[in-house]
Amino acid sequence: MKKSLIALAALAAVTAASAQSTVTISGALGLALGKTVIGADNSGLQIARQTGNLQFAGTEDLGGGLKAGFQVQTAIGAVATTNTEFANDLKAKSRTILGDRAANMSLSGGFGTVVLGRGNTAIRNLWGAIGDVSSLPVTTGVTDGDLAAGDSKSRVIYGDTFTNFVGYSSPAMSGFSFSVAVAPTQAAVGTTAILPAGNTAATKDTLSYSLQYANGPLNAAVNITDIAQTGGAKLTTALASYDFGVAKVGFTSQSISMNDGTTDPATATSVTAMFPVGPGNLSAGFSKRGASGSAVGDDVKQTFVGYKYLFSKRTSVSAVYNKLDRQGSTTTNDVKETQLIVGHSF
Repeated sequence: MKKSLIALAALAAVTAASAQSTVTISGALGLALGKTVIGADNSGLQIARQTGNLQFAGTEDLGGGLKAGFQVQTAIGAVATTNTEFANDLKAKSRTILGDRAANMSLSGGFGTVVLGRGNTAIRNLWGAIGDVSSLPVTTGVTDGDLAAGDSKSRVIYGDTFTNFVGYSSPAMSGFSFSVAVAPTQAAVGTTAILPAGNTAATKDTLSYSLQYANGPLNAAVNITDIAQTGGAKLTTALASYDFGVAKVGFTSQSISMNDGTTDPATATSVTAMFPVGPGNLSAGFSKRGASGSAVGDDVKQTFVGYKYLFSKRTSVSAVYNKLDRQGSTTTNDVKETQLIVGHSF
């Protein structure tokens, strides 16, 4: 009897603890069948794109209105459509580092939310939630790369993933909210590669500030990201979307000024629209960046149109045509993509 009581007490304790916390497994996978034309090269019919992610996330109720949370997100076979993204056996490269997209913890309450770890910048989050309203899996809008690395993938709006940061987001007040984040330098000092170099002129911390307004059909935000270190840049990004009911339109404008003081700044604009049609959405968009003489890559024009058919809330198939007109010095090869993309989220 005593053993049974002990077992029941242990089970009750576990049940009580479980009731205070939740862990979810979610993700998405997209596979595209189509062809890509880069300059004079034609891929023919192939599995043109294989993207997705796997996420583990959880929250725990700490009492008193406080909640602790965590997020670990890993990319699945994230590749572009250029030949350099494939091995000789034509198998898509895959990422094998757990948490390469996000690995962070958070504390939230009436005061707002504090996040510590790796995750998307405010630019990427805002562009996905406000600027790009297309609902199509066209991934050429925001780069995963480094500003100084040029524009090998012809991105139009820049917004990288922070390696590590600490950020704060306020609760909404009359539709307004703000956030701030600091990405401390991760550079190594000397040859030991153990201690961080500290906040020197070459390795200053990156700062990000955002102000957002959301009320009814209008959603707008502005972000300033200051990569103050040597070779860095200041990015000013404004975003807005408006839901007219018969259509939802998104707009993004971004300017990039390099810290060297001699490189010409780059400017970019992007307009996307989504129209509910039948059991899906018709989407289109146009983006343009002027960057001649800049360290941020090519002059680029992007046009895309597509229809996303929703079999359910989680499963869809999209027919997409995407064209990139590249005119800068990094590469002059235009890109045309015609794809049938099957997507599923879970």
